[in-house]
Amino acid sequence: MVIVDPKYVARTERLLLRPLRLEDAEDVVLMHRDPEVMAHTPLLPSDDLQKTKEWIQGCHDRDNNWSFAVELLPTSSPRSESSPRVIGLVGAVRAPEIGYMFNQSCWGKGYCTEALRAFMPMFFAHYSGGEHEHYDYAEAFTDTELVSSHNVLTKAGFTLRERREKDFENPVLGLRDTLVFRLESNSAP
Repeated sequence: MVIVDPKYVARTERLLLRPLRLEDAEDVVLMHRDPEVMAHTPLLPSDDLQKTKEWIQGCHDRDNNWSFAVELLPTSSPRSESSPRVIGLVGAVRAPEIGYMFNQSCWGKGYCTEALRAFMPMFFAHYSGGEHEHYDYAEAFTDTELVSSHNVLTKAGFTLRERREKDFENPVLGLRDTLVFRLESNSAP
């Protein structure tokens, strides 16, 4: 079981990245139930809290998954009682593959790029060998039509490496092409 050590945190001007916990399920389900958020993932939207808890547990059960919750720092934006504490997720989905997901109300504000820039140095430090596998690069896979994600990756220092044709079966959109972006460890922000 891989539960990220609580000592791994990153702060940016507006965000806190800290290990994903089972207690985050109520905020994560807000993303999982949104069809727009889930549109380019292998999962169908679901508002099932138990399934979300199982999904988080599944992250902890995989050796190659290293997941973080993203929170707004109190100084960056006042949070109302109805606002989720966790606004997004970022991490190693299946190292060296990384991924991210954000609550739709947070799109277009630069949070994803900011979180990814903060995560990548931690990723490369964690996967630098020793007790964990060594990776000199990280990759992110995105749908060819998901321009906002292409922009996030480019702003975080990733470069487009290849286009794979019809290699991803999306449960809603069907068979899709994928763009592979890569960031070398010596290029990390």
